[in-house]
Amino acid sequence: MGTDAPATRLRLFVAGMLPPELVDSLEQQLAVVRAVSPQVKWTSAETLHLTLVFLGSVDAPRVPTLTHELSEVARRHRPLSLELRGMVTFGPSRAPRLLAASLAGEVDELRGLVEDARARLEASVPLEPTRPFHPHLTVARSRSHGGDPMLARCRAALDPAVAGAFRLERMALFRSETLPAHAVHTPIDAWTLGS
Repeated sequence: MGTDAPATRLRLFVAGMLPPELVDSLEQQLAVVRAVSPQVKWTSAETLHLTLVFLGSVDAPRVPTLTHELSEVARRHRPLSLELRGMVTFGPSRAPRLLAASLAGEVDELRGLVEDARARLEASVPLEPTRPFHPHLTVARSRSHGGDPMLARCRAALDPAVAGAFRLERMALFRSETLPAHAVHTPIDAWTLGS
């Protein structure tokens, strides 16, 4: 009598794909601060993205259903005009855990996209309880769970100078793998908004 092997589980999230020119511009704006704060865990240009929904660990056989649902979500939402608007930190003010570029522009429409995606995905996978959605691009994290005062200094040095307008035209389902040196985000499937 055989036993079924457990399904492979994948760590998944849905994210907006950023235009290369925005990523290049943001990298240039962060360069000086990055150079003087090597202890901070900076997000690489290759992994920079706009997180929309975090799914967590999901059985691999569920992926085709998720991609179908996300294709329907993408079809119902048009591309969005967004812009970087200064910097924010998350966590204690003296020792934040995360440094991010704040987003402005069509953020209400972006929230609508996120809510739609969550509603469609929750029928297939259990999601974490809804938390307020703060539109942002994470650019750095503390290496310590206790936070890092350097992130607060980086925010002060960069804010409000960080800026840049862009159109969010594509979203994707990503697989995330944490390696010893860095994280790898691999797109499983991607969709153009409004088509």
